Amino acid sequence: MFKLTSPAIKDGYLDVKYGINTPDQSTVVEGIPQVSFPIEWEGAPEGTVSYAVEYMDYDNAEDEGVIWIHWIAAGIDASKTSLPENGAKTDASIIHGHNSWSLPYGPYEELSEEAKVGYGGPAPGRRHTYELVMYALDIMPDVKPGFYYSDLRNKMEGHILDKAVLKMYYGE
Repeated sequence: MFKLTSPAIKDGYLDVKYGINTPDQSTVVEGIPQVSFPIEWEGAPEGTVSYAVEYMDYDNAEDEGVIWIHWIAAGIDASKTSLPENGAKTDASIIHGHNSWSLPYGPYEELSEEAKVGYGGPAPGRRHTYELVMYALDIMPDVKPGFYYSDLRNKMEGHILDKAVLKMYYGE
């Protein structure tokens, strides 16, 4: 069974240090938490060539009218079974796509291009439920840095061997 876990989740809640309420505000850049939480996985199906991830906030639709993409990435080699704390930022082999801070309206227009691609942690004004999905793929998706969610979905179609889901809460 393909399974995804994180030592940063206790009693269903992501540790506060991985989001907007972190005591170390130096890790929040342009209002976006930058340090990703560690993840571990096991039980990938035979034939797995790579992994792709999506980290979503579906509760955000109630607040801003859109589901929030915190992180989409591809190119995670099948030989890996974990990413350490901040691995989303430090693992140079990962290909990152646009997050929802790339939305072309309101305060998001003023953000740097660097802020709009890659990992950006939880920043809710109330408790939200987050979902990290890891896909085991039978290909290495042909996506370029800065790809969009639809690009990844189209490239994965017909190539998903299995998926593992990790749900968590953040905020009060």
